[in-house]
Formats: sequence, structure tokens, C-alpha cells
Amino acid sequence: MNQDPLLAGLTSVARQESTRFADRNLRVRRSAVVHAVRMTPWVAGLALPSPACGQGWSGAGAGELHAVAEPVNCAHCLSSASARAAAVDADGIAQLPLPFPG
Repeated sequence: MNQDPLLAGLTSVARQESTRFADRNLRVRRSAVVHAVRMTPWVAGLALPSPACGQGWSGAGAGELHAVAEPVNCAHCLSSASARAAAVDADGIAQLPLPFPG
């Protein structure tokens, strides 16, 4: 049985975003605030990375969230036990691989 093309596309987006934010913290646009990451329900039972503190942002979302290898400095994330648990320690973050063509 073939998967619905729309669901396949959404699943691909969710997988790519999840991979992009693995072992990373999150910055919204060019903000100086770095958030811990939590997976937030999206559509069709899928989830996307978002600020662990629940900070919202306006816009389409694509390209507005950046995976960063920087320590969390969001006061809301730091005051929440679950957000602190999700934060990635900057000392343990490895260098991102360069995207060389295969």
C-alpha cells in the first residue's frame, strides 16, 4: 500500500527538522535568546522542534528556527525543570559537519 504523497512530504519535513535539532538548542530568527528544544505536536500525529518554554513566533516557520551550538540563556527555559532537562550543554556539542556533496 502506497503512502499518501502529502503525508509522505509532511513526514519528511518532520524527520528533517528533528534531525537538524538533534543535540542542538534553538534560536528564533536573529534573536540573542537561545532556547532549549522540545518536540511539539504538529499535524497528522507528527511533531516539530520548538522552544521548550513555549515561546511563540510569527510567520510561516520555515527558516525562522535555527539549530545552534550555544548554551541556553532564555530565562523561561532556565526556570523550567523540563526545559532545563531538554537543554543541550554547549560543552558537549560537537562541530556540525560541513555539507559536502556526496
